[in-house]
Amino acid sequence: NKPEDWLEMVAEQFGTSVTNNGFTVPVSVGRGFFKQYYPLPWLTLTYISFMSYEPMTMVRRSVENSKWIPVMFYVNEHKHEQIIGTSTKTVGVDTLDGIFMPSSNIPTEWTFDPKRKYENITLTFNKDWIERIDAAHETYISRLLQSDKSFYLFETITPAMQQTLCSIKSIVGNNAPLSPLHLHGKAIELLTMFLEKLERRSEVKPFANLNLHDVESVFRIRRLILRNLNNTPSLPELAREANMSSSKLQKCFKQVIGSAIAEYALSEKMEWAKRLLSTRLYSVSEVGYEIGYTNLSHFT
Repeated sequence: NKPEDWLEMVAEQFGTSVTNNGFTVPVSVGRGFFKQYYPLPWLTLTYISFMSYEPMTMVRRSVENSKWIPVMFYVNEHKHEQIIGTSTKTVGVDTLDGIFMPSSNIPTEWTFDPKRKYENITLTFNKDWIERIDAAHETYISRLLQSDKSFYLFETITPAMQQTLCSIKSIVGNNAPLSPLHLHGKAIELLTMFLEKLERRSEVKPFANLNLHDVESVFRIRRLILRNLNNTPSLPELAREANMSSSKLQKCFKQVIGSAIAEYALSEKMEWAKRLLSTRLYSVSEVGYEIGYTNLSHFT
């Protein structure tokens, strides 16, 4: 259940073993390394940077009652596929889902194209630490962990997080005497920014007890919304598509994505409008009509 156990399991899959908290990918398989750092007893930082010669699949198996919670930051420029049950989604540093935090009991797979570099920085914390610093359960993360409900959270990497992630990559490649101290500080900084971002979900209560089917349904609904931004389906239509009640869909969607369905659809519609306007090929009114506004006063 510990991060060290995971590293040993992956090393074995590569046909090698862990030395000094990491291993180098065998040249017969590809290039790169897996390395762990331990800034604090309750916090592990795992840095992965590798390329394989053949297509590769990595599996995160379901584990019951683990105290260790991973927060994965997809820092690779090349996107790759994350498989959740029967659903497949594309993840990478500039995608909507650059950060992934799952509970231990929902399995996940990742597929990697050959001859493409993949990078990931994962912070894994022990949830007992959250209990110690927030025994009153005043924060979102504390209430979520205390609820013992299954969860599957995605967030976007902010520019500030991106800067910290770049600093971590730079520190990892530096053997200066004070590098461990710098890495300690940046790991805490990154975790703090992530937990602060989660606080924006604070009004989500009570928590839905998600299962794999619920998560698949949420991403199917999100794809449907993104394909129909100029004419977003109504909540009852989306609920029928998800085979859920409207209230359950709203709760599951907000818990996984971080915003209500209407809020999410509007945000994505405005991002679409920004992209169209930035091309300088369309007038404001043309963009308004394109994204589905029949009354332009509502758009402008």
